[in-house]
Amino acid sequence: CPFSYYVQYGLRAKERKIMKMEAPDIGSFLHEVLSRFSETMTEAGLSWRTVEESWCQEQIDLIIEEIVDNAPGLPLKRSKRYAYLKERLRRVIKRSIWLIIEHVKRSGFEPIGYEVAFGGEGGLPALTLNLPDGEKMVLTGRIDRIDLLESDKGNYIRIIDYKSGSKDFKLSDVYYGLQLQLITYLSAIWEKGIEGVAEPVLPAGILYLKLDDPVIRTKGREEGKDIDLEIMKEMKMRGLIISDAEIVKEMDRTADGYSAIIPARINKDGTLGKTSAAATLEQFEILRDHARDILYKISGEMIKGNISISPYKQKKHTSCKFCPYSSVCRFEGDMIGNKYRIIKDIKAEEVWNMLGKKSESQGGGSID
Repeated sequence: CPFSYYVQYGLRAKERKIMKMEAPDIGSFLHEVLSRFSETMTEAGLSWRTVEESWCQEQIDLIIEEIVDNAPGLPLKRSKRYAYLKERLRRVIKRSIWLIIEHVKRSGFEPIGYEVAFGGEGGLPALTLNLPDGEKMVLTGRIDRIDLLESDKGNYIRIIDYKSGSKDFKLSDVYYGLQLQLITYLSAIWEKGIEGVAEPVLPAGILYLKLDDPVIRTKGREEGKDIDLEIMKEMKMRGLIISDAEIVKEMDRTADGYSAIIPARINKDGTLGKTSAAATLEQFEILRDHARDILYKISGEMIKGNISISPYKQKKHTSCKFCPYSSVCRFEGDMIGNKYRIIKDIKAEEVWNMLGKKSESQGGGSID
């Protein structure tokens, strides 16, 4: 991404004059700070369960200033506006790190990897798709965080992906191929394993964690309300978890009814509530295979050279909104011959029914 480039290499004078801090750059900045903080904590022999708030605050300040000082093109120190943005980002990362600390303290899962690459040197093996025509497509990526729970049933892996903007998880989007990132990350470990973790490796969940410092309105709220708890609820992770009450309780040992940190509800009898965003092991396998089939199809079309313009439209949202190539394709929905692929939201139950009926023979390839 552009942020990684100018953090590592800086910019030539002419390039610095036009540099802006766009949304992707902000996300990259937050990721970079969080990644360096995790590394610093590990090097100091500390853990999320034992680290003190004062140490966190100090290290975050040092890391932010180091990044800004070592990136000449970064505009965070060029004007009052960017100075304000830097302080805003500082608050966001401090709040997010506080949240991660609370998450870990409340759970039995332990973070075991940060910014874990698959398909690169020193990382996890790449996912290689063996296509029907004999061609191969190698998938690489980077996982923000991997959590582990060791249990008598096996070793459960949870994938956490940090997002600087609002990001919900919809099964219908996975079905349409719009959200393949998390399930692909999970597949990279589920099928290949991970060094130092004994088999069997099982899926516990795939979750988005929003990096934010939300404003909580206190007016009209019940007196004595726990503001920290309200912030935690506001920043609750979104995604899909394993439909196993015992494992879910290990994600939030403090849950009493609705969890404040994961999309789950624990009933009074200890069972998992129906409103929970949960899937059985078999459903996780079905979802993984469906995502793989879509990747086969996309890979095959790429090899054929198919670059046809086919954006989607979902309610008022279109894939063109944030596309960096809009000036190249010049797609206009009201022009003759230009049509969006209309995508409708599908309820989770219906998605599972459709995926359950899907033929296992679709895709026609294998994976290494």
